[in-house]
Amino acid sequence: MRTRKPMSKECVNKLKEHPYVAKATEWTVSFTSDFKKMAYNEYYNGKSMRQIFIDAGLDVEILGDKRLQNFRNKLLQKAEKDVDFEDRRINNYRKEAQSTEAQMAKRIRELEHRNAYLEQENEFLKKIQSVEKAYGKKAGGAK
Repeated sequence: MRTRKPMSKECVNKLKEHPYVAKATEWTVSFTSDFKKMAYNEYYNGKSMRQIFIDAGLDVEILGDKRLQNFRNKLLQKAEKDVDFEDRRINNYRKEAQSTEAQMAKRIRELEHRNAYLEQENEFLKKIQSVEKAYGKKAGGAK
């Protein structure tokens, strides 16, 4: 079984200088969305992933066959899901921050819902009290 090896600092620095590399560490390499789009189009038109990387000026010996294969698989998965090729880890896409007005509107809806729930609960307790009063004992109590 082949174990994964980290890339040397020289290799990482060489990759970081490349315009198609968004981020590189000793364990991972992330590519720009432009490169991903270009790679997908060329792959779709019949070019091998290895040749795409070579034509882009990326050193396939540094990256290794496994990274090329994983890149191809992820690229095809994203294309199949019809998702853009942005790397959400780099841009840290999360739910957009809500404006103060949106936060206040949400809080008002939550409080209105809680208020309606508590009003129903009070009505229910009043009915239980009226039943207990009518029968002169606690409803559901021991006989």
